[in-house]
Amino acid sequence: MDEHIMDFEFEEEIEALEQKILDHPNKKDLVVFYGSSSIRLWENLENDLTPLNILNLGFGGSSFSWCIYYFERLFANIEPSHMVIYVGDNDLANGIKPEKVLKKFRMLVKMVRLTFPRMPLDFITIKPSPIRTYLLPEIQLTNKLIRKELMGLDKARLINVFDSMLNERNVARPELYLEDQLHMNEKGYKIWRGVVRRYFEI
Repeated sequence: MDEHIMDFEFEEEIEALEQKILDHPNKKDLVVFYGSSSIRLWENLENDLTPLNILNLGFGGSSFSWCIYYFERLFANIEPSHMVIYVGDNDLANGIKPEKVLKKFRMLVKMVRLTFPRMPLDFITIKPSPIRTYLLPEIQLTNKLIRKELMGLDKARLINVFDSMLNERNVARPELYLEDQLHMNEKGYKIWRGVVRRYFEI
């Protein structure tokens, strides 16, 4: 697909996020969740992570490249105290290999650290999903590569939701997903809620 068409398709959603940032009532001690549709569709994110001051900046269909592309624009007027990133499954689904996804991860982290040098940074593991069972080896390898990368960074953690979303056969639990078998339902987000709250000790 033509890059300019893609850019235009995202434009409306990005403008909505820019307005959301302007309208957010309290920008002190802000914890920003940034990434793709698994973040965007977490409708109860703010309530699920009470008492944290949460801002959801997910946009559907995004990849590492798009998160990098829109980073300066979206973070121009805020200074988060903490950032949580979820992105990568669309990269793998588009045929990008784990080693190249790692390079894109490094690019995004570099951008984050140049902009907010002292801010803690978390990355949520790329989730399994029934419709992308064929990608499980790539997902596992990418998570492993990113985990290793994070171990070498200060104030950076991997939030592991992957393991909690597998069944006894080590594939994605279908009951955690919507009919499309890609996006999560309330049961899926309940798992994310529990895992993320433990990492934040709330």
